[in-house]
Amino acid sequence: MIKEILTDYINFIRAFEALLKDKYKSDKNPCLFSSTFFERRGIIDGIDYYFHGSGCTAQKDGVIYEYDITVNEIKFSQWKFSELIRTHPEYQKLNYSDEYIEYELYQLINKGILDWLIIKGTETLFGCVFMSYRVIEESFFV
Repeated sequence: MIKEILTDYINFIRAFEALLKDKYKSDKNPCLFSSTFFERRGIIDGIDYYFHGSGCTAQKDGVIYEYDITVNEIKFSQWKFSELIRTHPEYQKLNYSDEYIEYELYQLINKGILDWLIIKGTETLFGCVFMSYRVIEESFFV
């Protein structure tokens, strides 16, 4: 089920970005032009968003989608992904533990779908509170 939740997460992020690209007539990722063409905080198509640093927090119908992006690569921490599960009315019923989510995300690394996010030349360690991932193969989700 984690792969399905991750699919929802990625599809929402890409659809949200497409809305902003269309509205502001830009091919660039919205994280790269948010301070130039539009306010970093706003609402589009019922999505309340806030761009911060290299990331964005988007909320629709009470569900939180928080992520970071570099050029066109989605990056997220386990905490950010867990926020989606915690705030989604269907996913929260699953009562997944942090350990289970961590294990399932690790399985997606083994399948080549995700990878560890390398920060300042240091690979984040398995089991770290701030464990971060990057999506390397989106074709599994579309």
